[in-house]
Amino acid sequence: MNSRFLRRFLPLGLALAILATPLTTYPARADSDENDNSLTGSWLFKLSNVLPVPNNFLALGTFTNDGSFVGTAQGDGTALDGNLQNNGPTEGPAHGVWKKTADGTFAVTFHTIWHQPDASLFGVFTINEKLILDPRGRLTLSYTGQLVGPNGNLIFALQGTGTGERIQLQ
Repeated sequence: MNSRFLRRFLPLGLALAILATPLTTYPARADSDENDNSLTGSWLFKLSNVLPVPNNFLALGTFTNDGSFVGTAQGDGTALDGNLQNNGPTEGPAHGVWKKTADGTFAVTFHTIWHQPDASLFGVFTINEKLILDPRGRLTLSYTGQLVGPNGNLIFALQGTGTGERIQLQ
């Protein structure tokens, strides 16, 4: 083929190929029925502890298609007193796993690491959750947890309930 022809029309051909690529928009969540992972995506949770001390707080969680979970909660990464001094243990982000246990019911287990202001280990926090997804796409959940110190001693137990809503593209 004539090299002059190729130099002249190759850029045009590339441009047409790019334009022919579908300009499909994809949902903001990777929810797919093919693996029955209906939790896949990111969620905003409103949680209420019953034990050890009643309180309400927000958390974020992301469920991946392969069964991994990552999350963070209001107050993670801070242990500040009224003078903005870090005088206590600090909790890091949550990492764990999830799976479907029955139609609309899921189990989640995750861990967070707590450390002292000097970065020494304070303990490992383990949370177990049961989540129920209703037909409207809202979650209700219950959870229990334990913070266990480096020597294996129970520091405190946790128990609570909550709700979750999938984060939507706005």
